[in-house]
Amino acid sequence: MIISKGEHAHMNTDIRNKRGFKPNLKAGIILMLLLIMVAGCSKAEQASTGESTSAASESTESTNGTSSSDSEANNTETRTVEGIKGPVDIPAEPKRIAGLTYAYADHLVALGMKPYAMVTQVGQEMPAYLKDKLEGVVPLGSVNEFNKEALLDTEPDLILSNEVLVDEYDAISAIGPVYMSSYFSNSLEWFKDTAKVLGKEKEADEIVDQLYQKAKDLGTKVAASDAADDTILIFRLTDKQIQVFAPSDKSPNAFYSPNLLYDIAGLHAPDLAKAGIVMNEVIENVSLELLPELNPDRIFMIISGSETDNEQALTKLRDNAVWKGLKAVKSDQVYMVDNTVWVAGFGPIAYGQVLDEVEQALLGN
Repeated sequence: MIISKGEHAHMNTDIRNKRGFKPNLKAGIILMLLLIMVAGCSKAEQASTGESTSAASESTESTNGTSSSDSEANNTETRTVEGIKGPVDIPAEPKRIAGLTYAYADHLVALGMKPYAMVTQVGQEMPAYLKDKLEGVVPLGSVNEFNKEALLDTEPDLILSNEVLVDEYDAISAIGPVYMSSYFSNSLEWFKDTAKVLGKEKEADEIVDQLYQKAKDLGTKVAASDAADDTILIFRLTDKQIQVFAPSDKSPNAFYSPNLLYDIAGLHAPDLAKAGIVMNEVIENVSLELLPELNPDRIFMIISGSETDNEQALTKLRDNAVWKGLKAVKSDQVYMVDNTVWVAGFGPIAYGQVLDEVEQALLGN
């Protein structure tokens, strides 16, 4: 749905009207209760001492007013966080969080929270590896074509987004408070940034430490196994190209799941430079003809794209003589894995699953 500037202004008015109604109603109810309580005082007391009645009334109003104020304070307490569009006031304990990049689903669930609404990856489906944790979450469509009307209907008290949607900031901020982060190529730093916004820095640090320890434990197990010296190539297949991943020394500011395997677990990457592959980033496009120069013992092939495109790309690859000649292919040590988990997950839950999949493949555990 495309929303014009005029509709943005109309949305703002609607939101103010919706949000303004509830406090007015609440105030009216409180006033009615106070009047009833005052009227309930005995007529004898009213006759004998008007001052006592007045004092009692004032005391009642004061007591109820304090209780109401405390309740309101709990509901409206805010914190100020700094995003790329400047400071923004957000609820201290947001209850209706909308995530406009699906990595936020992983972040929130890892932190023991549940989003109220989320963009999806394919159609209205939540990421498969988180589906049981996201039951009942309102789908907002894909990140590139999210449904602003659906977002408005959820009345979010916090919208999480990042720099990818910077051009949409004005439209999004008309709907609710937006924390917009910069673009993080280091996925775990992004996770920590999300945790900071939510006041859960300590929890995030512990989660990342546990993830690193799990990776190190995997490395120790592999080092003591028959797969100790195996070279492992991680590449992504799309309908148009092959992309290989490298250890983070090629791009020290980046961190994806392959970096968890190469840099933390200590698994062996093929010698990319020897094959003439220049890594300017942590991921680079390569020609299929270069793969024999790498000739890895094992391949984890990340599948990315639509089901139809995937099938066509796989068929083309499997029929290629170069592919058939690779050591990993001949020994049936090619493992197809999900892009949603290995790349797009961008969070500790996805990366924990990556470690589990690698352990299963290499050790059979």
